Amino acid sequence: MCFLYFYGLIIFYIAFLSRKRGERGAFFNNLTNSLILIFSITTNLIIVNFFIPFNKDFIVFPFDILMLGFIIIFLPIFYLFIINEKRKIKKIKVDFKEIEHVFDRELPLKYDIYRKITHLVVLAIIFFYFILGFLIHNLFFYILRFLPPIISNVFYSIFTVEGDLMIFTQYLVIFLVGVSLFGLLTADFIRILKPKIYPLKPINQILREKELHSRLGPQISMAIGCFSIILLYGLFQPIGPIVICTSMTMSIFGDMASNLIGRIFGKRKIRSTKKSYEGLFSGVIIAFISGITILILLRDFYIINILGFFLLPLVGAIIIGILDYLDLEIDDNLSYPIIVSTILFFISLFIA
Repeated sequence: MCFLYFYGLIIFYIAFLSRKRGERGAFFNNLTNSLILIFSITTNLIIVNFFIPFNKDFIVFPFDILMLGFIIIFLPIFYLFIINEKRKIKKIKVDFKEIEHVFDRELPLKYDIYRKITHLVVLAIIFFYFILGFLIHNLFFYILRFLPPIISNVFYSIFTVEGDLMIFTQYLVIFLVGVSLFGLLTADFIRILKPKIYPLKPINQILREKELHSRLGPQISMAIGCFSIILLYGLFQPIGPIVICTSMTMSIFGDMASNLIGRIFGKRKIRSTKKSYEGLFSGVIIAFISGITILILLRDFYIINILGFFLLPLVGAIIIGILDYLDLEIDDNLSYPIIVSTILFFISLFIA
């Protein structure tokens, strides 16, 4: 908890650092990321302690211990990469400003494709929610059978969630996304605050020009967006995981279609932006189709009425289209999942 709050405050600091540098878009984007991360963590604690009718920790044991274990192992290893980068800089004596200037151009199409493909990793959350999570749960129980009672009884949280496996998978997903978020944030903090010793400089090739300085990378916005909606809505079973998976799927495929199709076939520009109407309508259509598809694939887990099958994807697709048209300063990797999941969650309480 302290690590996550501390990282949220670092993002808050970077937001005002970007404002000091005159990067208005980076300021609003970073500030929004910081506030959403802190708000979602705090709200989750309030929900768990006062509104959910079962007693659970923020991250169910043993995932809290595994989270701390990851941090203890990851930080020294990443520090070794930083030391190695310092040695390279001293050895070859390369002018960093010259390296940065190489990427001061419009992002080539192939790198744009690489960016969008990396977003597909988020779909793994669906498998952990509905497939792999159940297998891991059974694996924990199998291992505990071989341990003495004095040890196995310590794993109280796993036993108390046995009646509802989706609660177990909820905390498993929190752990996995939380670990990813911690690693991504650590690396991006170094990229922004100490760019010369950033050990992952090749990643700069898939960053747009505005993301090379004080603005958080798109992978950070995506991770914070996913982590936040999982904290906010995942505990509300059974509709929470359905809404989370649906909104993330629609956001990913809608964004991919809008960006790539608009860039290749777009001719009619939206105002003075680089976005096109061809890309906008493609994103809406693909988002709607992907939303219906994921609900069909998950129909074996929950019963969703016909109205929910069509209304939820339709509303989500329209929201994505509106956000794409508005072209906000906030990264759409953050705004899409947050806004879409929030609206779909409250709609689903009445119709799904």
